[in-house]
Amino acid sequence: MVPRRRIGPVLAWALGLGPLVFLLGSGASLAPLRGAVRPVDRVTSLVGAGSGLVGMALLAEAFVLSSRVRWLEGVFGGLDGMYRTHHRLGVAAFGLLVLHPVALAFRFVPAEWGRAVAFVLPGHPRWAVDFGVYAGWGLGLLMVLTLTSWLSYDRWKLSHKALGLILVAGAVHMWGVEDTRGRRVIMAARPGLWWYMTGLVGMGLVGAVYKTIVHPLWPKPRYTVSAVERRTDDVIEVTLVPQGAPIEGEPGQFVFVSVTGEGLSREAHPYTLCGPPDTDAVTVMVKALGDYTRRLYERLEPGMEATLDGPYGRFDYRDGGDRQIWIAGGVGVAPFLSWARTLDPDDAAAPDVEFYYCVHDRSDAVYRDEFEALGHLWPSMDVALVCSAEEGHLHARDLGDVTDADIFMCGPNRLTQDLRRQLRARGVPDARIHFEDFEFR
Repeated sequence: MVPRRRIGPVLAWALGLGPLVFLLGSGASLAPLRGAVRPVDRVTSLVGAGSGLVGMALLAEAFVLSSRVRWLEGVFGGLDGMYRTHHRLGVAAFGLLVLHPVALAFRFVPAEWGRAVAFVLPGHPRWAVDFGVYAGWGLGLLMVLTLTSWLSYDRWKLSHKALGLILVAGAVHMWGVEDTRGRRVIMAARPGLWWYMTGLVGMGLVGAVYKTIVHPLWPKPRYTVSAVERRTDDVIEVTLVPQGAPIEGEPGQFVFVSVTGEGLSREAHPYTLCGPPDTDAVTVMVKALGDYTRRLYERLEPGMEATLDGPYGRFDYRDGGDRQIWIAGGVGVAPFLSWARTLDPDDAAAPDVEFYYCVHDRSDAVYRDEFEALGHLWPSMDVALVCSAEEGHLHARDLGDVTDADIFMCGPNRLTQDLRRQLRARGVPDARIHFEDFEFR
């Protein structure tokens, strides 16, 4: 049985590959381009058409998934699962949309190399073809920026928004392009394919407009910073109180927080709700990991205002069974802290928990005392501190018997992915491995 969180990715890839069903299932010519008389021309024509259509379908879906539509979270395992699929669809779309003009230009090889090179450059007599060229080169530039780490987070987000223009240019190319004889291209010659692609690309355009224009302007709950507690040299715990109606979040969910203050940009970052659930106040933990969070650590003060977007996330211990293993890496402790503060030690339905708190050294274990106190109050919780500087990193073999346990992990991507591979090697099925990934970029 496919886990519920895997339904979304499987469906997304199936929809993206849908154009191939129309292409391969049609008896019409697959090589409408002039000069496509060699067998290789027919193959490259099919590859060019297929890669362009599938690439556009995947790119359109990527925009839908980036729009933070909450009702989709369930079939992707949360917003982090949606973003992971968004990233993979985008990378695949980039590769296919690069292949699209290269395959079509191959019909001029080897007789007309100059014409083949000119084919992938602007300056075509047909405006719709030039729109495709601009979309391809623009996508290449923005993809390079997306995959680089030297660009600051706020500038990266700004460049990412420009991808909407790429989708528009690609759509104009897809709907308006004609072949070298002025005939309709493959998509226009097949009504079913035309409607299929128009529907997908239309949803992508709606997603792009919503994410870029509507969502930033949509009113969001406003909060005021009421307390800032500096837990360590790089970790603060921030309490915010609502100015109006509070958000209603479940333990372990997260919100995007944007703070208004001197020297702070308005960029929004995700933080897990880690306070007690019986209050309207919101408590989040912030670690100074980059330029923005370092400034937040240094300059955040009570009285500053913030807007919250959310809550998001489907990382929930209630999806697990009676025996659970919780693994937190650094500030990935936040959702577990939220769960532990929520659980009733006297509740007979509470799961048996083995909690592994993974840090570099003991000074990083900000909430160690609180978890150990909870462990004394809650007989079914065992707490273990894992300091990599003293005993190395946690491995799946250190977890003991995992045959009947649900494993919940949150922390740096390298920690969760390494443990996920090791747990699979030990025979733990994906359905019992739950993790949340905040490395959205």
